[in-house]
Amino acid sequence: MTAIARTRGSYTRRHGELVFGGSPWGLARLSAPARPFARKVLSRGAGAVEPVDDVERATARLLVDRGLALPVHPPRRPRPDEVDVIVPVHGSAVPLARLLGALQGHRVTVVDDASIAADAREIARVCAVHGVRLVVLPENVGPGGARNAGLAASNDSAEVPADFIAFLDADTVPTEDWLDVLRPHFDDPAVAVVAPRVRGTVTGSGGGTVLERFESRRGGLDLGPQARRVAPGGQIGYVPTAALLVRREALPDPPFEPGLRVGEDVDLIWRLVAAGHTVRYVPSAEVHHEVRPGLRDWSQRHAAYGTSAVPLEDRHPGRLAPATWGWPGLAVLAGCLVAAGGRGAMRGMGLAVAAGGVAVQVGAGVRRFHRRGLPVSGGAEVAVLGLRSEITAVGNALRREWWPIGAVALAVSAAPASRPRRVARAVVVLALAPTVPDTAQAARHWVQDRLSHDDPPHDAGAALDPVRHLALRLVADAAYGTGVLRAAVRSRRWAVLRPRLRGRAA
Repeated sequence: MTAIARTRGSYTRRHGELVFGGSPWGLARLSAPARPFARKVLSRGAGAVEPVDDVERATARLLVDRGLALPVHPPRRPRPDEVDVIVPVHGSAVPLARLLGALQGHRVTVVDDASIAADAREIARVCAVHGVRLVVLPENVGPGGARNAGLAASNDSAEVPADFIAFLDADTVPTEDWLDVLRPHFDDPAVAVVAPRVRGTVTGSGGGTVLERFESRRGGLDLGPQARRVAPGGQIGYVPTAALLVRREALPDPPFEPGLRVGEDVDLIWRLVAAGHTVRYVPSAEVHHEVRPGLRDWSQRHAAYGTSAVPLEDRHPGRLAPATWGWPGLAVLAGCLVAAGGRGAMRGMGLAVAAGGVAVQVGAGVRRFHRRGLPVSGGAEVAVLGLRSEITAVGNALRREWWPIGAVALAVSAAPASRPRRVARAVVVLALAPTVPDTAQAARHWVQDRLSHDDPPHDAGAALDPVRHLALRLVADAAYGTGVLRAAVRSRRWAVLRPRLRGRAA
C-alpha cells in the first residue's frame, strides 16, 4: 500500500490501543503489533507515512477502511481512452462552451435534456465546434436521467468504453489537473467513486459579488478542505454529481433513480456504499461552478435541495431524521433549557436533570466498555462525544428543518426580561453554536485578505466579512429547511421532521 495520512479528527489513546475517529465516527481496539504504526500515522502533524512490512500494511488497510487515514498518491494523468466524460445540459450553451474548452483531448458526451429550440440549436453548434458527441432527449428527464442517457450512449459507442466515467455539470469548469489527482485512488479496487472539491467561482472582474465570494469559500456544493471517506452518518455523507469520477463497472443499471430530479447524487452514493464500495472525497482536486446571480434564485436552489428529503427518506428510511437522541441526551437538553429559564429551585432542578442525563450516558458507556474488557476511560470519552453530537444536531436542525422554532426563539429573545426570553436566548445559542468554527474561519480569511497587499485569487474572490458570511449561511440553512418543510407538508410524510429516539444510552 502507498503512504497514508491521518484524516482530521482521528487520534489514538492509551499508546495506540484505542483509535477514535473515521467516517462514520467510531472506535477500534488495535492489537499490540499494530499500535506503533497507528500512533505514527495518527499523531498530529505526522504527514504521509508509508507502511514497510506486512503488519504495517495490514494496519494501514484497517485505518483506510475505517476512514481514519487516506492514501496519499502522486498525481498521474489518465490515458485519453481511460475516461469518458458525460455532461448533461439544459438551457443556455454559454457555460457548456466554457466547459468544453477545458475538456480538449477528452472523450465527451453531451446530453441535451430537451432544451427549447433556440438553446438546442446553439448547444448543437457548440458541440460540433468542439467535436464532441451529442445526445438529444425528446423530453426533459432531469439531470439524473440525462446522465443515464449519456452513459447508455457511451456504452453503445463504437469506441471501447472507458473504465471510468467523469460526470460534470455544464456550468462547471475543472482545473487542469483534477483527473490527475483523482485517478490514482482507483488503484485500490475497492474504490468506486472519487470526488473533487466543488467551489463557486468569480466570473467577473474584481473581488466578485457577495454570493460568489461566499460560494467560493463555503458553497452549497463545497464539502470543505478536508479529505474524507464518504459514508452515511460520516462527516461527509455524500458527494455531488456536479463533478465526480466513477468506476464504470461499479455503477448500478441505471445509476440514477429514474424520476428523482433532486437528490439523485445522494441516492447513488448511499446505494454504492451499501453495496460495499468505497467513496472518497479528495479536495486537492478542484472543479469550479457558476454561482446563481441573485439571492432569490440562489435561495430557491437551496430550497430545491431540501425537497429531496422526502423521496430520499422513502428510499433510505431513517437517514433523513434531523436529529437522533437517546433518553440521556434528551434529559440533558431539557434540563439545560429549564435551568436557563428558571430561578432558584427551578434552575437547580434543571441542572440536576441535565447532570443526571450526563451521568446515565457516561455510566452506560463505562459499563459497556468494562463488559468488553476495554478501558473504561474510552467509554466515558465516547459517551461525552455522543452527547455533544446529539446537541450539535439539534442546533443544526434549529437553523434548517426546525428553523421556524429558531426564528420564534430569536424574536422572543429580544422581548423584555422574562422566563420565556431566557429560554429563547438559550435556544438561539444552541442554534448558533455549531456555526462558530465556520464563522471563525471566515473571520480569519477576511482578516488575512485585509492585511494582504496581494489581489485575491480570481477563482476565490475576496473573503467575505464574517457577519455577511454568517447571514448567508443562515439564509442557505433556512432555505434548505423550507424545502424540507414544503415537501413534508405536501406529501404528509413527517419522518424528515421528527427526531429519532433511541431506546437506550449511546
